[in-house]
Amino acid sequence: MTNFYRETCPTIKNILLLDSEGKRVAVKYYSDDWPTTGLKLAFEKSLFSKTQKTNARTEGMLKQKYYLHV
Repeated sequence: MTNFYRETCPTIKNILLLDSEGKRVAVKYYSDDWPTTGLKLAFEKSLFSKTQKTNARTEGMLKQKYYLHV
């Protein structure tokens, strides 16, 4: 039964707060999916490039979609 919950319940792997240029304001990683600082920065850059052109109306939908696919 425990595996069922792991597979079906979304988990928070990190929380990112980036400024308008994609620079870190505050970050917290809860998993070891990105073990080095270089991998973390690359992930943040990738995420910023996907979200930088979103407007306020679609921003929440994009984040929710991304969380479901991680």
